[in-house]
Amino acid sequence: MAHLRPIRALGTGALIVVAACGGDAPDRPELPPLAVSSDVPFCQSVAQAVNAYHAEQSAAHPRPADPRYGGTVVVAGGGDFRGGLNALTTGDQTDQETELHLLHVTLTRFAADRTPEPYLAESWTLEDDGSGITFRLRDDVMWHDGQPVTAEDVVFTYRRAMDPATGFLNVGWFQFYDADAVEALDDHTVRFAFTPHAEVMDPFSNMAIMPQHLLGDVPPAEMGGHPFGTDCPVGAGPYVFEAYRPGDQWVLRANPAFPEDLGGRPFLDRYVYRVIPSSSTRAGELAAGGVDVALGLEPVDAEAVAARDGVRLAAFDSRSFSFIGWNPRLPGLSDVRVRRALTMALDREALLETLRGEYGTRVETGVPDFHWAYDPDLQGPPHDPEGARAMLDEAGWTDRDGDGVRENQAGDELRFDLVTNSNTERETIARIMADELGDVGVAFDLQVVDNQTLGARLGNPTNRDFGSFILGFAPDFNINERDFFHSSSDATGYGWSALNDPELDRLLDTLPRIRDRDQARPLWAEYQQRIVELQPYTYLFFSQRLNGLNADLAGVEMDLRGELINVPAWYWNPETN
Repeated sequence: MAHLRPIRALGTGALIVVAACGGDAPDRPELPPLAVSSDVPFCQSVAQAVNAYHAEQSAAHPRPADPRYGGTVVVAGGGDFRGGLNALTTGDQTDQETELHLLHVTLTRFAADRTPEPYLAESWTLEDDGSGITFRLRDDVMWHDGQPVTAEDVVFTYRRAMDPATGFLNVGWFQFYDADAVEALDDHTVRFAFTPHAEVMDPFSNMAIMPQHLLGDVPPAEMGGHPFGTDCPVGAGPYVFEAYRPGDQWVLRANPAFPEDLGGRPFLDRYVYRVIPSSSTRAGELAAGGVDVALGLEPVDAEAVAARDGVRLAAFDSRSFSFIGWNPRLPGLSDVRVRRALTMALDREALLETLRGEYGTRVETGVPDFHWAYDPDLQGPPHDPEGARAMLDEAGWTDRDGDGVRENQAGDELRFDLVTNSNTERETIARIMADELGDVGVAFDLQVVDNQTLGARLGNPTNRDFGSFILGFAPDFNINERDFFHSSSDATGYGWSALNDPELDRLLDTLPRIRDRDQARPLWAEYQQRIVELQPYTYLFFSQRLNGLNADLAGVEMDLRGELINVPAWYWNPETN
């Protein structure tokens, strides 16, 4: 049993202590009402409403007698939720999954075959000419404070996401929308208008709906720092926010009033997310019973988990790739020959074998091999240190003073800073880079920072002062890299590369408009080839996601859609508890 210390939480009253326990958890009595302190004025009235509605619904919908109901699951991940649980301001993968599948609801959700299925929207009609779509919403989904979810909430959410002042990271979803693109036809009917384009349905499964009655008066530019995200996030999903302690843990509890047609009350009473940055520590906590699920394990830790009794390993293909990003705004890195040489200096195949073994796949772009647009014939820069040296010479960078680091004619060194977060795998990549880039006369200064600092540094469009970075990214099923590489992307949170390439702009502008996949494939091949030529990133590998699980935890599904897709269906196996 792992005992978790008191934490800040929703409501008014005394602090609580959350205890995590696997085997005997289902036999616990009903949880007490939500009642934990928040001294933020905005949250006081929110807490009172949530507490009152939760108490009312808990009395009206007592826990079923089915032995699968009850208990707590403790899930460990590598980072805190930057921006909290406000879907308009967050960007971390686990954070987004928590929003999409636990706290909030989306208009649609992905079925196992990755096609959209009803969720908040019970039906929809796509217009014949592809210029709009109308959703009919369910009338039985309620915010956790008792207010009904209506079309106005949907309108508010999408308009705020489209507003540049909000800083929504995936603004590229709305490339073909305008300010009046979404309107409420009545309380439960919403219409979106847009220029006809491909993969129309994807954003509707990825955008969690936010409460207009709570956030409607918040200026878009203040959304990111608003206490709603961390002190009192209110959703309409199967779990209700209960508590948060910064840098340590989040606590959610079952929503007793979640509609039966959407799955009803979750089996588990509580979901606790613990922030444990180290993969080895997460694996150790799983082995010791301190956590029940350890997310994102590195291969060496995953193999140790797989060999232990009482735990099991869930390994599945993921949408996440690792890469080294370059900042072409800086001298040296602005030259495509230098970026190409940096890639050629790295033995990416050996790097993959060292870090991931059988749990990864080499890639040349952000288009994975399971995506319909993937070009299997694409060839990236080879591992060729001698060729890298020649290319750097050609670009005017030579070791003029014999100190092992190249300089240009003005005497400036080919040296840059390399920033990443505290992560064993990424720090190993940096160490290998130091040797292999040093071998061709390139130097960098490594800066390892926490997730929050890294996000703030990379995500600030007004201050792109980094030289390079190591990061992971999980694209949507509908791959649209406009926010990465278009010449207009410099003002976006993902505009790290500062490319200004007319050919790439043409492809990025054209590809999303082609609705027929057979017609789009040749252009997708051109696009991937152009990315290889420009080398804005050095792409390393797509990783399998490796998660350790308590063997008694049942009902768990994890696949390309994510690792938290069906948390409300997780339960402690009554036959072993």
